[in-house]
Amino acid sequence: MSKNTITGMGQRIAELRRSNRMTQEELSDILNVSPKHISHVERDCASLSLYNLIQVSHIFSCSLDYIVEGRFNDEILDRMPEAIVHIMNSRDVEEQERLNRYLSIYSELYEKKRDRS
Repeated sequence: MSKNTITGMGQRIAELRRSNRMTQEELSDILNVSPKHISHVERDCASLSLYNLIQVSHIFSCSLDYIVEGRFNDEILDRMPEAIVHIMNSRDVEEQERLNRYLSIYSELYEKKRDRS
C-alpha cells in the first residue's frame, strides 16, 4: 500500500467520523483500539487492521473501496460530486433532507423540461 493510499484513507476515515458526529474516542471504543491510534490513523502515521477497516465500512455504511482508494462501488456514485456522496453516507439527517429537497426540485424541473420536448 502506497503512502498516498494511506494518506487518503486516514483523511476519509476522519471525514466519515466527523460527518457522523462521532469522536475519536467513540470510534476507538467501537474498534477496541486506543484513541491515540485513531489519531495516528487520521494523521497518516498508522493504519487500521483489515478487520477494523471492514468494521469502519459497516459503521459508516460505505465500501472498502471508498475507504482505501476513495472510489465508490457504483459507476453512478463515482461520477457524483464527492460532497453529495458524503452527505448521503453521513448520518446528518438535516443535511440529507436538504439534499433531498434540492434533488426533488431538480427532478421537477427536469420533468417540466422533458414534457416541453
